[in-house]
Amino acid sequence: MRDEQTPSQPQDDETQDAGAAAAQPQDAGAGAGAAGMPGAETPPLPPDLQAANASKDERTWAMVAHLAALAGFLIPFGNILGPLIVWLVKREESAFVAYHAKQSMWFQIFTAIILTVLFLLAFCTFGLTALLGMAAWLGAVAYAIYGAIQVSGGKDFEYYWVGPWVRESA
Repeated sequence: MRDEQTPSQPQDDETQDAGAAAAQPQDAGAGAGAAGMPGAETPPLPPDLQAANASKDERTWAMVAHLAALAGFLIPFGNILGPLIVWLVKREESAFVAYHAKQSMWFQIFTAIILTVLFLLAFCTFGLTALLGMAAWLGAVAYAIYGAIQVSGGKDFEYYWVGPWVRESA
């Protein structure tokens, strides 16, 4: 029992200062990761964009903004029009809903561009890259559903690549 306590014995001042200096960057990185952000270098969301500060109604509308991308199954370009409509209707009422609607809309635009490129590649390669396009499409649908689940559960959510860019424009 006594042997386990030996590391906590007092050390000289140089060793303690080096240990404290080494612990500070790890603590800062852990704080950013604990906030639920994708990377430690990403600053936390402003208070008006945090899910913890949003009302139940705002979280529901943010969820609808993410799920509105599924309108692409019913309407051509519905995956872009759905989040756009939510943004147009709710942008003045809630910065939180507007932020998630813009994220969803821009992610769907980005996805449409990628899928168009993959379709053209599949056409040029006689269908060899068609499976890659289908996988990208399914991944985009799953990511939109994941975003809706996260937001409705009261957790902060940002799409990779698109989220930080939309945050700067909000």
